[in-house]
Amino acid sequence: MANQKVNIKVSAQGAKKAQGELKSVSGAISKMGKAVGVASAVYFGARGLISGFSSVIRLAGIQEQAEKKLEVALGKTSKSLLNQATALQKMTTFGDEAIIGVQASIGAFIKNEDQIKKATKATLDMAVAMGMDLKSAGDLVAKTLGSSTNAMSRYGIEVTGAVGSTERLESLTKNVANLFGGQASAQAETMAGSLEISKNAISDTGEALGELLAPAVIHTAEAVAFLSIKLTDGAKFIGQLIGGEKTAI
Repeated sequence: MANQKVNIKVSAQGAKKAQGELKSVSGAISKMGKAVGVASAVYFGARGLISGFSSVIRLAGIQEQAEKKLEVALGKTSKSLLNQATALQKMTTFGDEAIIGVQASIGAFIKNEDQIKKATKATLDMAVAMGMDLKSAGDLVAKTLGSSTNAMSRYGIEVTGAVGSTERLESLTKNVANLFGGQASAQAETMAGSLEISKNAISDTGEALGELLAPAVIHTAEAVAFLSIKLTDGAKFIGQLIGGEKTAI
């Protein structure tokens, strides 16, 4: 009988100790879960915020870079050419930043703004008609105007006149217009074209927001970086705390 009582007492003590250990582990896991939940919410929330900000900042940056290229090519800022790019965006499927890129390529060889406008419009028509990306078409036009090589001859476009001359420009734009005139604006009238115009308009809104939010984004990024460091330190502390509780068990 005495041995039986001892066994019962030992079993009861073991069960009580095991129960205590389970409660301790459960409490540690609960603490960890809450801490991880809060940290995760802050982390992913911050990531989403920064991602949204980064998107509009990137759009603003692309626009700024395109305008800077044009400025460097001309040696000045041209409001007239920027206005043309804005107007052509509304009439074609090309974004104004891509159009400004073409103006910059042509502006490396021609400084007259009216001539650049004519060459730019011809480039858009040629790009659509030949199924080329706008940059490639712009490079062909710029090379043809700025050198003695007619890089457009393979497409059946004849160009005459001295390099950089008005005659050469008029020859190019006239022959492009005869073959491909109106292609860019016609493309914009299709369903797909309408969607592209809408997308470009939305991008412009993003660019405007990017310019507006740029200072705030810098401060927000700095604050999130500081918070991330603190959360990392907190997570390490919680891990050490939980590890200490387990050891104590």
